[in-house]
Amino acid sequence: MPTEPSLIDELKSLHIERERPSRSLPGWATTLIVLLVLALAGALAWKLFANKLFEPEVETGTVALVSQSQGAQLLVATGYVVPQRKANISPRIGGRVAKLFVEDGSVVKAGQVIAILEDADYKAQLLQSQADAAGAAAREVNAAVVLTDAQRGYDREQIVQQKGVSTPQAADTAVARLGQARALLAAAHADVAAARARIAVARVALDNCYVKAPFGGRITQKLTDIGEIVFGAVGAGGGGPGGIASLADFTTLQVEADVSESQVAKLKLGTPAEIVLDAFPERRFRARVAEVRPRVDRAKATVTVKVAFVDDTTDVLPDMGAKVTFLSKELDETATKAAPTPALNPDSVIDSGETKAVLVVAPDGTLSRVPVVTGPPLGSLISLRSGPPAGSRVVRRPSPDLKPGMKVKEKQ
Repeated sequence: MPTEPSLIDELKSLHIERERPSRSLPGWATTLIVLLVLALAGALAWKLFANKLFEPEVETGTVALVSQSQGAQLLVATGYVVPQRKANISPRIGGRVAKLFVEDGSVVKAGQVIAILEDADYKAQLLQSQADAAGAAAREVNAAVVLTDAQRGYDREQIVQQKGVSTPQAADTAVARLGQARALLAAAHADVAAARARIAVARVALDNCYVKAPFGGRITQKLTDIGEIVFGAVGAGGGGPGGIASLADFTTLQVEADVSESQVAKLKLGTPAEIVLDAFPERRFRARVAEVRPRVDRAKATVTVKVAFVDDTTDVLPDMGAKVTFLSKELDETATKAAPTPALNPDSVIDSGETKAVLVVAPDGTLSRVPVVTGPPLGSLISLRSGPPAGSRVVRRPSPDLKPGMKVKEKQ
């Protein structure tokens, strides 16, 4: 007999079977959409906050003080001041220094006596030569008298010979006596000439005791003192023993600079230049190329260029170190003495049409925008009539993303 369905079975019969809905997208597509959304959000966040979280690197330059000569420079070289006329003065003979009339720095004229050697021996030799000359002159007079007498005897003998009252032997004697007298007079003339030559030699030797300046200039170094023995011309030439003093003509001062052989073709005679001495860095001297030495130093691959001063060289001394700036154009005295002008690289200027500005980097790396007014170019730079002070660090080739207040890091 069949059993009746229970309540549970009846409730199960009332359950409606439903099919699960199918997915519209596969699972990997959902993952891709999520990743794209995250990437877009990250890019937006990077754009908004990257400059605040990370400091961008920028290339910077410096606002420099540039002179007119630096704006027109061709090349720069270094060298030393050298007098073109100089000498180590030395006597022609050796001896002991009796008097010395100069010190270091003394100014002398050409022909001025700067020292005297002991000259007693040379004075005695001169007196002896003069005495010998006097004796020779007396013998010359005597020979002339003898010749006159021989000439008269010869003339008388000729007269008596014509009258036939003399002998041939007497005529021969008169001729011989006349010839001998003439020979004696010729010898006397020679003795007088020799004596005069010895006087000249003695005077030259005495004059050599008086050491004179060969040209005008200034004594740069005293090489001896009173009482010292000098050894004459043998010791001259390098400031060695025998020299009295070193003399330099300060009107011939020039700077001898070494220029690279690859750059020397830019220079020629008369090329304008500016000289700044290490001793006077605040002074600028106008100059021009006076000589390009026709020889290359093979070891240094340089050519020596001589640069002559145009301005007054007061206080300039030999062997001073110098920096020479060769110029593309000659500057007048006003331009040379003009104060340096602030200048910077042209690619640092942001030109927005009506205004110009630069981005200045503070010591802590913060950017600030400073308006500028530019002037004429100075070589590869551009001058500033107004703007940040000299020494300021400014951004070169600034990108549009850089804004005032941002912090940046300078490229090394």
